[in-house]
Amino acid sequence: MSDVKVPPSRLRFNVGFLLEANVGAKREIELAYPEIRVASDLTMAPLEGVFEASRTSRGIYVRGELHTRFAVECARCLEDAWLDVAFQLDDLFYYPPHEAPPGEQVVGENGFIDLAPLVRELSLLEIPIQPFCRPDCRGLCAECGHNLNEGDCSCRTEETDPRLAALQQLLPK
Repeated sequence: MSDVKVPPSRLRFNVGFLLEANVGAKREIELAYPEIRVASDLTMAPLEGVFEASRTSRGIYVRGELHTRFAVECARCLEDAWLDVAFQLDDLFYYPPHEAPPGEQVVGENGFIDLAPLVRELSLLEIPIQPFCRPDCRGLCAECGHNLNEGDCSCRTEETDPRLAALQQLLPK
């Protein structure tokens, strides 16, 4: 077992007062973090938006829209590609926790909900299959690995694979 103490999530919110309220009670919560580390593999700068937490007969329903920006690896040149992302929160945190279906979000016994896992999941789902740092990214040289966005390399690109030489005759001159 590790002795490393993990700091509490900055996306934990006390909703205990809503658990004591009547069904239909709600509270609007605004987020405005200049930079926040949501997980060990994801830092957002900024994370902004508004969500509403509502008391239901089954727990706390969270709904809202968040906007953020974070870095991912460009599929062509492997440099940072900054993505602007907007996503919807739309989830139920079950209370009491023992009534939650397996794998669902729950309100902790202490009355807190932690949005960090949900925010991480929703934002990662917004990443395109092949993110690019810019639309005209030239990528890396297949021979030497030089980033072609920084200029041409000295590799010769005129050589044709001898196995494909016959196909070159089909191309217009």
